[in-house]
Amino acid sequence: MFKLDLSLDSAPISAALQELEKKHLPFVLMLTATRLAQRVKKGTITVMGKRLDRPTPTTLNSLFVKMASKGKPAQVYFKDEWTSGVPADTYLQQTVVGGLRPHKRFEKALIARGLMKSSQYALPNASLLNQYGNVSRGTMLKILSGLGAAELRSGYQANASISKRSKRKGNAHRFFSGAVDGQQGIWERKTIGRAEGVRPVFVFSDGAPGYRTIFPFFKIGENIVKANYAVEFADAFAHAMATAKP
Repeated sequence: MFKLDLSLDSAPISAALQELEKKHLPFVLMLTATRLAQRVKKGTITVMGKRLDRPTPTTLNSLFVKMASKGKPAQVYFKDEWTSGVPADTYLQQTVVGGLRPHKRFEKALIARGLMKSSQYALPNASLLNQYGNVSRGTMLKILSGLGAAELRSGYQANASISKRSKRKGNAHRFFSGAVDGQQGIWERKTIGRAEGVRPVFVFSDGAPGYRTIFPFFKIGENIVKANYAVEFADAFAHAMATAKP
């Protein structure tokens, strides 16, 4: 979360003018902070589009502005919860600060089921990636269902079973976890003609994937504020003077 908390001391005006117009300055500073926050949002989205690898529309639309109010700063923040899926402020952390990637929900389900060690990470086969470089939630659910690891919460039944419908979908036969030619991972059985083969869906790595900082969110915000503060303050001050009651 990026905050813009402007004070009277930071106002770029003379002491005499500050005393003369002191009653208008709180409004001017709130308006300035809000407009700067809107600039930060717009500039940040532009940088995200350039630096992130194929960001989804959901990612680009996850940034919000909270207007400044009396005693409260303006804020630019990523939505921290969704009705489903992982919120943007969670999965963007590594691109903002760098470091090792924590386990994803998919991996936690595999670990809980005993299919993967807690020290391992699941790396997807490139053929599974969609246009945004991700594995779709539908595909991951099919895999977890076939492996018997899809029941992530109480009362939710999604694992493949012996029912006719489940057998018809075939996920329990289609996917399995284990080692093939010494490589541990999740595998998919594929029938080509009369022969049956396997291909890797996810391979297991013994080390956590690392990320460098490619999206310095806070630095971007600071630079935008520094570059535009004087202009936005002047515009907000002029607006306040033009609309002030005599």
